[in-house]
Amino acid sequence: MKTLVRNGRVALDGKLQALDVLVEGERIAAVGSLGAASADRVVDAQGCYVLPGFIDFHTHVDDQIGPYYLADTYESATRVGLENGITTLCTFVTQEPGDTLLRGLERARAKAEGRTHADVLWHLTPTTFSPGDLATLRVLQAGGYCTLKLYTTYKAAGIFASYDLIEQLFQSLGDLGGCFLVHCEDDELIAAVDARGLDLSKAFTHTLLRPEAAEVVAIQRVVDLALKHRASLHVVHVSTLAGAQYLQANRAKGDLSFETCPQYLFLDESWLARPDGHRWLCSPPLRGNRAPFLELMRQGAADVLATDHCPFCAAHKDAWDGTDLRQVPNGMPGLGSLPHTAWKLWEGDPDRAALGLATQLSLNPARRAGVGDRKGALRPGLDADLVVLDPNGPARPLRSSASDAFESFPGFTSTLAFREVLLRGESRVREGQLTQPQTPGGRLLQPSPASLALS
Repeated sequence: MKTLVRNGRVALDGKLQALDVLVEGERIAAVGSLGAASADRVVDAQGCYVLPGFIDFHTHVDDQIGPYYLADTYESATRVGLENGITTLCTFVTQEPGDTLLRGLERARAKAEGRTHADVLWHLTPTTFSPGDLATLRVLQAGGYCTLKLYTTYKAAGIFASYDLIEQLFQSLGDLGGCFLVHCEDDELIAAVDARGLDLSKAFTHTLLRPEAAEVVAIQRVVDLALKHRASLHVVHVSTLAGAQYLQANRAKGDLSFETCPQYLFLDESWLARPDGHRWLCSPPLRGNRAPFLELMRQGAADVLATDHCPFCAAHKDAWDGTDLRQVPNGMPGLGSLPHTAWKLWEGDPDRAALGLATQLSLNPARRAGVGDRKGALRPGLDADLVVLDPNGPARPLRSSASDAFESFPGFTSTLAFREVLLRGESRVREGQLTQPQTPGGRLLQPSPASLALS
């Protein structure tokens, strides 16, 4: 099957160019002035941008977090993602207490197999680090699981990693060419907050329980360790101006990158002061004084824009008794709204917005996820993941999740229209609707652990 996409403005090499894209089978065959090319199907992209398929680098789906099971399954998450141009979903497997990371990974793969509308890959969160665990991680990383997630907080949840442990892991695993993803909030600073004098019935108190300084200090400590040991580091969901500035100032010294999320751009701590403010509880918290942070991100400081999509059922968000906000599960949906909120970052400059999506939602996350040889750009030989995006469609409300979760961006609208989305060369979305809703076409991008040389 050959598909020719014509008359669009193609994002290529950091520029928008009037080019055609020829797709043959699952791959991009050619990009250029292809007037003489023959095809089985022609897609007219007049008035549209032609962009590489988007990647949400940071999501949580179909998993248990504390006492609650997340609202989105692999099917529902990838459905709302693909409808909005997200052709690859990156999510997490966390090693559970008393279990192995391998068993957790096999369970995640079993839940996803045959049920994903987009391609899926996993970041791994190990919680035990015996010599055998480290040997297993080395094999997994060599086999394609090249991103490991660590937390500098959440002792009670059993996923905390001290700075000493992080340094040891940088030393023992940093030579494999993979990347460490780190959630940076300093656990000691958080533990030092005296909650006895705080009004825990107010969602706004969350900003006091998890202060900005905790994020900034943790970023500084982890960045310094990564530079010392030449480890590849990606800091997730940066919410503070000082933290972003520290990462930006040190980027040239090593292999450092970071992401921020739309909630830290377009929502602020005033949402937590609402009567229903607990619905916007997430960690790190929503912050104040967004203008300088927003401007820094508008200048392209963040390497990746991702959602930290973590949807809890509406009933679970509302289940607390109103006395202690710490009863409320922390997390918000964002997956389906990602390209729309990212576009809003450069609102008024559609060409800059289109290039921003091509870079921060495609090229950079593909490279960080270890699939830059397959995804993230419209180049011959790469997977034909392709979005035909009309910036001038009818305005519609954002829909961050297909599940029963509260909308993170109520009242926000977007005119982005997804005229066509190709996943590995196959038209999977037309005019914003799945073409084969009952036949998911996504693949698992990493091999089964059973196929690797694991002892």
